[in-house]
Amino acid sequence: MQKRKRRFLRKGENLMMLRTIRLEKAKKAEQQKELTISNAITRCKLASAEVIPDINELLQNNTIGNLVDSLGRDNKKKIRAESADALAHIASGSSEHSNLIAKAGAVPRLIRLLQSSDPEVCEKGILSLGNLLHFAPNLRDFIISHGFVQKLISLIQDKSTSTVILSHLTWVLRKLCISPQPSPPDDLAGILQALNILLYNPEAKILEDSLMAVRNLAHGSDMIQILLGTEVVPRIIYLLEHNDVMVQKAAVQALRNIASGSEEQIQELLKNNLLPHISALMSHTDADIRSQVLWLLQNIADGNHFHRQAIMNAGLLPKILENLKAEAIPLKCAAALTITMLAIDKDKNLLCYLMRQGVIPEFCNLLFYEDNEVICNLLHVLSTMLDVDPSFTAEVTGIIEWSGALNNIKMLQSNENEEISQVARKMISDYFSGTQPHIATKFKCVQHNVLESSLFIYLCTFAAKFQNICYI
Repeated sequence: MQKRKRRFLRKGENLMMLRTIRLEKAKKAEQQKELTISNAITRCKLASAEVIPDINELLQNNTIGNLVDSLGRDNKKKIRAESADALAHIASGSSEHSNLIAKAGAVPRLIRLLQSSDPEVCEKGILSLGNLLHFAPNLRDFIISHGFVQKLISLIQDKSTSTVILSHLTWVLRKLCISPQPSPPDDLAGILQALNILLYNPEAKILEDSLMAVRNLAHGSDMIQILLGTEVVPRIIYLLEHNDVMVQKAAVQALRNIASGSEEQIQELLKNNLLPHISALMSHTDADIRSQVLWLLQNIADGNHFHRQAIMNAGLLPKILENLKAEAIPLKCAAALTITMLAIDKDKNLLCYLMRQGVIPEFCNLLFYEDNEVICNLLHVLSTMLDVDPSFTAEVTGIIEWSGALNNIKMLQSNENEEISQVARKMISDYFSGTQPHIATKFKCVQHNVLESSLFIYLCTFAAKFQNICYI
């Protein structure tokens, strides 16, 4: 009996010892795993301040694999957050780094982090996905295929989602809408649903990123048509009057891209009462907003005669002329290009009005600006003013010589751009070849015309009203 008892006790002791050994091994394995993850995180943190680790180094140490494994549910919240943060740092290295992370299986695990009850874990997961998209836009549809958009909609519909998380999500959505591929992103309906919600958010940063997402989407006739068929466009036009400059700027940029569509699409955009909302922005204190508005007007004017007419009927031409006389060169160029687009119909009354408003000296000054598109368009308008009516010729040539632009036009005859050189040569040959009246005679014509400027303006205005045209 005693022997059996001793054997039983020894057996129990052996089992306890075996269990202890197993627990110690498991503990050591867990400690080793945590050490490996900690080393990987530390390595990435150190590298983030200097240089992202080389691809070969990452593969050799299995750094990415260890970090991806640490995103699992069985790991501590702190480890998952730090691992996601480390992956975000690695993703910022290059598109190759980002694609390597995606290949290691990080995407579904990062998306799963969005469901975490811990705000830090959720935030780091979102930022990591954002970096993947930023540095590897080709991952767009791959990330969407793992249900990211549906997770996004769930979070933005959840009233308990913090503003910080919502702001990060909108930033990722902005990246998601960049279109490296010719086709629109997968789950477009879900993306538009998310934007329809976010565009009514009171936070300026969320509105800005949502508008930039629309801007990124608005490429190609098909995508523009889809946007015009939603409630997104009227909301963007409403946001032009927002009190935050960055929101206004993003709204103008989104509309500028939408206005790059077909003539029918431009007409559909104008039906949303766009032009009256633009008027106030033409006098905005922020020069960049005014410049963006002018680019938007250029896209509209590039449509057809009726779209150009709509701009002038809205009373925007005087405000465009004000910006032509601004000091900032980019703003002047944007205004000049808008005017050249409006003058493409070669309407005599409009050209006369532009001359009386002093656009010729402003145009001549911009001929010194090193931008072939600007120079080419300005030369075409100046050439048109010389051609449109013989009574204008002496005045236009006189102003060109007086402004000092004649020498520049002569130099442009040898410009590398063939179109510029041809127009410049024709202008010099037809109007400055030495057979024209002497400059003094020209200035007499100019002075005579200046004395009659009031009568000219009156006649132009009367003719414009008679033809149902409004330039003033």
